[in-house]
Amino acid sequence: MLGALGPPRNPVAKEHRAKAVLDASAPELRALRWGEQIHGRVAASIGEEPGRPLRGAACVGRCDALITAESGIGLLVWTADCVPILLNGDGVVAAVHAGWRGAAADIVGSVVRRFQVEYGVAQERLRAVLGPAISGPRYRVGAEVIDALRAHSVDEDRWRDRETIDLRNFLAARLEGLGLPRDAIERVGPCTASSPHLASFRRDGQAAGRQWSLVYRTAARPM
Repeated sequence: MLGALGPPRNPVAKEHRAKAVLDASAPELRALRWGEQIHGRVAASIGEEPGRPLRGAACVGRCDALITAESGIGLLVWTADCVPILLNGDGVVAAVHAGWRGAAADIVGSVVRRFQVEYGVAQERLRAVLGPAISGPRYRVGAEVIDALRAHSVDEDRWRDRETIDLRNFLAARLEGLGLPRDAIERVGPCTASSPHLASFRRDGQAAGRQWSLVYRTAARPM
C-alpha cells in the first residue's frame, strides 16, 4: 500500500505523470489505472482477461473509485482538497476519491459493499488510509452541504463546527459505522489548503494542480 504526492500547479497532463510513476515503479507495476472523477459513487472493478494482461497507464472512464484483486496493477486517484482513501484487505485493494458530494452519495459505503459482495472481504478485515485533504478550519460550507452529510447519521461532533466541516473526520466516522475497526483507519498528511507545497482548489481555484495517491497489491513471494 503506497501513497504519494504531486506538486501544485503542475502543468503536465495526468497521462504523462502517471507514465512517469509507472516507469519508476517497474517491474513491480505493469499498469496504472484511474477514473474520470465526477464526484459520484461509481466504483470500477479492474481485472485482466485470460491472455490479455493490462499494460501501460490509462483512464478507465467515469468513476470515483477503483478496486482490484490483481497484483501489479496500480490504482490512482487525483485530489486537490478532496479526500483520497486507500483501502486493502485480504489481497484486494481500492483507491477512492471523495469530495463532499461523493461523501454525501456514500461512495465509501458503495466500495465497502463491493469488497463484501464481489470479493468476499468482510468490513472488519479492511484497513483504510485517508490522505491529505482540506481541514475543518479551512473548509467553510453552505447549509446544503451540511444537510447532505447529515443524511448518514454520523455524529456531528466528529466532523462539524458550525459552518465548517472536516471531510476526513466525517469519512473516518462513516467507515467506522460501516464496520471497520477504529484502529484500522489512519489519517496521513496535512491540510492541503494550509500547505503551499500541496495542491488546493479552495486556495488556488482553477490554477490548482493535483496530488496523486496510489495503491497496489504486490505479487506473492515464494516462501
